[in-house]
Amino acid sequence: MNSAVAIFLCVVIGLASATEYKLRTAEDLQKTRKECAEANKVTEALIAKYKTFEYPDDEITHKYIKCIFNKFELFDDTTGFKVDNLVKQLGQGKDDKAALKADIEKCADKNEQKSDAPTWAYRGFKCFLGKNLPLVQAAVQKKN
Repeated sequence: MNSAVAIFLCVVIGLASATEYKLRTAEDLQKTRKECAEANKVTEALIAKYKTFEYPDDEITHKYIKCIFNKFELFDDTTGFKVDNLVKQLGQGKDDKAALKADIEKCADKNEQKSDAPTWAYRGFKCFLGKNLPLVQAAVQKKN
C-alpha cells in the first residue's frame, strides 16, 4: 500500500512540474517566428512590417500571431489566453507583476464576439501591444 501511495505522489509531482511554464528566450522567438512565417506563407513585405511592430489586420497576420502564441503556450484555441504564462514571460525582471497581470487581463477577453482563434489571438495581442509597446519590445529584444 505504501508503494502505491509513493507512486501516486511521484505521478502528481511529475504532472505538476510538467505543466510549469518554461520561459522562452530571444533565440526561441527567432526560431518560432521563422516556423510560423513559413507555415503561414508570410510575405517579406509583412515580415518587414512586423520588424517595426506594425501588425496589419489581415488573415495572414492573425494566423502568424496565433501560431507564435500557441507555440509559446500563451494562447489556447479553445480557452484563450494563458494569463499566468503571459505574466511569467513578459514579467521577467518586473517588480509589479500584479499590475502587469491586470494589464494583460484587460486585453485577454473571453471571446464574447465568437471570433475564430486567429482573430481572437490577434485582438488580444493588438490590445496589449497598444498599451505596453515598450514592454513587448524589451521582451522581444531581451537576451535570456
